[in-house]
Amino acid sequence: MMNKIYDPQTESLMDFWNFQQERLSLLNGRPITDDVLKLTAAFGESEIMMFEKLMQTQKQLQTMLAQTSSPTIIHNKRISNPVLENLDLSDSRTVRRFEIHPYENVGGVRVESMIPSFGILILVGKKDSRTNALRDFFTGKGMAVKQIEKNLTEEEAAALIASTAEEGAITGLLIPANTYGTEDADQYIYEHTMTVANLIKHYTIYIRALKPSFRSMILFATFLDGKLGFTGENDHYAYGTFNGIAKTLSIEFGEYANVKLIDFEPTVSTEKMLEITEDELTLRDLWPEIGRTSDGKRWSVNGVFVRSIAKENRAPYNENDVIVVTGGSRGVTSHCVLSLMEKAPCKLIILGRAAIKDENMDDEESAKIPDLKEMKTLIARRFKAAGYKGSFSDIEKKAKAILAQREMLNTFRTLEATGCKVHYYSCDVNDFESLSQTVKKIESEVGPVRGIIHGAGLLADCKIWNKDMQRFRAVLDTKYKGLNNILSCVDKKQLKLVVAFSSVAGYFGNDGQMDYAAGNEFLDKFAHRFRKKYPNCKTLAINWGAWDGGMMDYIYRKTLTEKGYVLIPLEVGANYFANEILNGLPYGQILISNNDKPVDATRPAE
Repeated sequence: MMNKIYDPQTESLMDFWNFQQERLSLLNGRPITDDVLKLTAAFGESEIMMFEKLMQTQKQLQTMLAQTSSPTIIHNKRISNPVLENLDLSDSRTVRRFEIHPYENVGGVRVESMIPSFGILILVGKKDSRTNALRDFFTGKGMAVKQIEKNLTEEEAAALIASTAEEGAITGLLIPANTYGTEDADQYIYEHTMTVANLIKHYTIYIRALKPSFRSMILFATFLDGKLGFTGENDHYAYGTFNGIAKTLSIEFGEYANVKLIDFEPTVSTEKMLEITEDELTLRDLWPEIGRTSDGKRWSVNGVFVRSIAKENRAPYNENDVIVVTGGSRGVTSHCVLSLMEKAPCKLIILGRAAIKDENMDDEESAKIPDLKEMKTLIARRFKAAGYKGSFSDIEKKAKAILAQREMLNTFRTLEATGCKVHYYSCDVNDFESLSQTVKKIESEVGPVRGIIHGAGLLADCKIWNKDMQRFRAVLDTKYKGLNNILSCVDKKQLKLVVAFSSVAGYFGNDGQMDYAAGNEFLDKFAHRFRKKYPNCKTLAINWGAWDGGMMDYIYRKTLTEKGYVLIPLEVGANYFANEILNGLPYGQILISNNDKPVDATRPAE
């Protein structure tokens, strides 16, 4: 018979477990005697002691965590969010929140080497020890390497492809991210990105016309951190544009080329870089991007489902802070901002390209018309009555202007009803001089900028070989230059909040959206870097799936819905957005979509 009493002060939890098991085995099937009652009492006493000790430890841990990780609560208002709380997460088609994390990838599927053993390889980048080593490496594999160091216009890229094709078959492109400016790195990287896009367009035209029996190799080499920019350690994060280009190119051009992007940790030696390059060009992964660190590990990224409901308002700003919003006068961004202002109002600055004009104000008759079709009928009738022979384009433009201005004004009135103070400034964020003057005016009239919500976006979907490259620039500019311009006009050290509206098109790449994917991947890499550099600023990139509204017109939404794709309801997406700002410690990059083919839930290519 055991007479031992467990002493939690000197014995381990494993001892306690063994002690429990032994005593329970003695009790099994025995009659209740005095010995058994004594045993039970001793067991109960020791269990209570252990429970009390564990409770004391738990309280100590909670106190420590509260002291080290809880942010200052500016508003202490209880937040109710029935929209998110009542989502059916057991349904695979429910819109969810995913945090994007790097994970160790032990290895893809081994294939034959992707390196062509003949032909001409065009290398686009400045000469340095790395590009010299890569040039010699591929020369040793049987390829002739032609290196281009300057940036190229579309016409120059087309001429380069044509003249090189006369020398022999072009079997590959090598695109290292090594073009940096000493004063304005972002502008240098932007021009390098456009050079690469111009070259890719005309290379794909060349290959599609050639219909070769071989598969080309298109290799991107970046040097962010070996983990695809997720550590936020590198100031050249803007080369995240290459990730969006590579993933989209793999989707659009995978029939003709092996596409791969390798992000090397900058400390990797030249010799190790070549070993990794050869190794990676025999490995095929789900996506063409891979990170390689100096310890030899391979890194990919993945979305991890994390449910997150804000119970308290822990927004980093207060009601007197000035928050600038781009693209917030109507559409998706306006719904998101409205949901946030209902819970945490502030001084809101909305920037938009459209000026509010008296000529586009509703009158008693037009105010009753709900849609574009009827508005065009009214405008056509008025043009005729005035003796003006306007074209169909003129009629549609006027009708759209009236409806757009109406939506803008309704947005402002709805926002003001929440208690926030709304100011609208007409300005193109891509025009730095105009934006700079506008920000000076804002800070003089309203106050210093303490937050940025960059929601502006533009679509011009088309396969890369059919792209209008001026439209490519316009799409990229809205994301890339728009954010850089605003940041250049404010005191970054005083910012409390920066949110970038990114897209699953950047995270996955998407058919027909190379420009959009490049711009959004820039935003993703920016968020990690800015968060690292300015830890007191809540910085976040949101990779949105396709919305049931916004830039997606009715026909595309209907097409996607009929195919079974899940679009984000405006109310659900807006509540996710507000919830993220109200959380005390949001993650730097999240994806909002459903987990059933989120890659395809974007606008189809033309």
